[in-house]
Amino acid sequence: MGSERFSLSFGVWRIYFDSIGINLGIIILGLFVLILAFVKKFIGKKTKLFEISFMLFLAGFLYLTLHGRLLQLPFPVSIPEKPLVDNNLTFNYAATSLLTFLVFPVLLLIIARRNVSSKSLGLKVSDFRQMIFYSLLGIIFSVFLFLLSHTFFGFKWILEYTLDGLVLWILFVSILSLFTQTFFFIGILFNRYLNYENGFLLAIISILAFQLFISTSLPHIVANVVGSAVQITITWKTRNIYGAILMSIITNLVDVFIQIL
Repeated sequence: MGSERFSLSFGVWRIYFDSIGINLGIIILGLFVLILAFVKKFIGKKTKLFEISFMLFLAGFLYLTLHGRLLQLPFPVSIPEKPLVDNNLTFNYAATSLLTFLVFPVLLLIIARRNVSSKSLGLKVSDFRQMIFYSLLGIIFSVFLFLLSHTFFGFKWILEYTLDGLVLWILFVSILSLFTQTFFFIGILFNRYLNYENGFLLAIISILAFQLFISTSLPHIVANVVGSAVQITITWKTRNIYGAILMSIITNLVDVFIQIL
């Protein structure tokens, strides 16, 4: 990747034990949520924070174990990474996101006999007009925020690309992976527990969890937090995640096309 205009950057806190990878930041967040769950239990309040902490532990273990270890066997990633050139990177990233943020969380919720209805996960639309209205507002805001951030702090992360690499990246990363990530961080961690926990607390957990999976500079962290807050606000208003999904996908597509122009 090219050098950033802002030198202060923050990365994912990775620890590997042979074939096991741990995102230590997410594990620490999960421990904090677990402590909150015990406190609420101690004072006699019902809570779903135990489930949320388990989901954080699961993601903190699965993502790096799959991406950096297990999926390196079928999809070995070249170092340094070459997005839109190395298709193994695209397949590895997409498979990791699908398994970590959708397949395993939903499977475990089903096994534990928890509610996995389309409404609880933010996949049911009750008011299409409302959804379209807030989605358009969110898209306009997110694209504006991205363009503003890119103008002052943007950097070159696509140095070259192939046509098949571009198409596969759009399909499997810009669309599929972003759908699964939004599904987990907003659909599961936020929307699913809105009827049981404080919405502001859930928003903080969701935003922190998402940010702890990203390596970027301080200005982009601020932009990401603001963007995530808007996504959560729209989800809160509409009780579905489609507005947040469209915001993520369209902003990513704008980024990709700016990079290749």
